[in-house]
Amino acid sequence: MPIERQLNGKSSKFMAKLGDYEFPEIGLAESIELTRRIYDELGGEVRRDGLAMVLGMSPAGGAFGARVGALRIWGLVTGRGMIELSAAGVRVSSPASSSEELQVMRRLAASVPLFNELHKRIGDSGVDQSVLAAMLREITGVGMDEVVRRVAVIDRIFEGIREYLGTSPDDGAEQNAIARSGIDGGCLPKGWMEFRYEDGALRMRETAANLDMLIATLEARRDRLSD
Repeated sequence: MPIERQLNGKSSKFMAKLGDYEFPEIGLAESIELTRRIYDELGGEVRRDGLAMVLGMSPAGGAFGARVGALRIWGLVTGRGMIELSAAGVRVSSPASSSEELQVMRRLAASVPLFNELHKRIGDSGVDQSVLAAMLREITGVGMDEVVRRVAVIDRIFEGIREYLGTSPDDGAEQNAIARSGIDGGCLPKGWMEFRYEDGALRMRETAANLDMLIATLEARRDRLSD
């Protein structure tokens, strides 16, 4: 499901988007490391400019904005001028047990709709960036030039959370719904197609544009085999 996050009525210019889908440019593990610094060193809340000072960054800079934006997209903090840890941010900073930490990590990983959509189609299979690009184009509806510009970052962030996106007690209902749809089972719903290969699988709706993308993917794989 596409989302549009608002901060005090305005979209943050530092939140990366592909179509209507936001995604963090900083990985979950690195974002949690920063969250724990806010918890341990700053009492769980800090002014934006104060956090920038602690990190040795400009509060108006893109690198700092990407970090704060990622904290918000992952659901680790709330606020704008004053940054405050969310309930999930507090729990992951001071979990009562390893099982609680794992549960929170799964919830955080599943909090970004774009990554959920990718996982529905790819599952646990390994895919190269040409396949990932085809999926992103299908999910977001944006042009391939924009997808290519973003795919390396999305690939890196997505790979960092895939281990947490499997079935858990919290997402069992969602997984059952996917199974009933046929997308994640032995058959596909009407209007879908699937291409399986040794190191992954590609699922998408059967459209002229997606057929062209599948042909391009096959040609790229053929060229690699002939080298």
